Amino acid sequence: MKKIISLFALLSVMMVVLIACNNSEEKEAATEKAVGSLVITGDTVTEQGGCVLASRFSPGDKIIFRNNVLNGLTNEQVKDAKVQVHLSTGETLDMKYGKHGDDHFWVVAYPVTNDTPTGTLDYSVTAEYKEQKGEFKPFNVAPSLLTIVSEDVAQAPKEEPVSAEADASAVEINQNVAIIAKNFEFHGPNGEKAFYVKAGEEVILSLKSEEGMHGITVEGLNVNLEKDGTVKFTPEKAGEFNMMCSVFCGAGHSDMTAKLVVVQ
Repeated sequence: MKKIISLFALLSVMMVVLIACNNSEEKEAATEKAVGSLVITGDTVTEQGGCVLASRFSPGDKIIFRNNVLNGLTNEQVKDAKVQVHLSTGETLDMKYGKHGDDHFWVVAYPVTNDTPTGTLDYSVTAEYKEQKGEFKPFNVAPSLLTIVSEDVAQAPKEEPVSAEADASAVEINQNVAIIAKNFEFHGPNGEKAFYVKAGEEVILSLKSEEGMHGITVEGLNVNLEKDGTVKFTPEKAGEFNMMCSVFCGAGHSDMTAKLVVVQ
């Protein structure tokens, strides 16, 4: 009888322990769910020529880190968060919250000098607010990562610009403009980056994303595709028009450009 009582007492103790453990795990899960995490979004821009999205920088320029921090549960901006940029050089940059244009977000500038090592500059962004934390890292693909180049490379001669004054008979005119999008470039079926069309005639512009999610806009012609598809338009006057990605797709977003040349 004593053995039975002892066994019963042992089982009772084990049940109490199991219930306590379960309650503890449930409390931890509930706390974690209640606290949530911080969601960080952002990009990098160059100081030269205004706030232009960029991932390649040279001495004399500044990398401007821009980030937003949201409460993962409410999707509201967390204005009092502590936000920092951590560089692979070992440096930590404290970001400041403020008004920029019509919006509010966190910003910090990092000057690129002749002493800044060339090559890939890895970084991450962390945010903390009370018990909430969050981290942002760029995609681990070369075009998404920051690259520091020497002044000589940055000043290398560029390709000759295309011209809208070209004789239509001297260039290949094709009113069907097929754009292939990859991380992070636009090109045609044969790798071309410039597309010639004739003024006053309908143009059929198509976009197909083979890597990543992209859109395309033609500056000055009110033409925009926010995803893969086709759009038709008729350019009335000759001119050169920039085609750019209209969906932010990573640090290499600004490299996604091509040229539409309308000739008479």
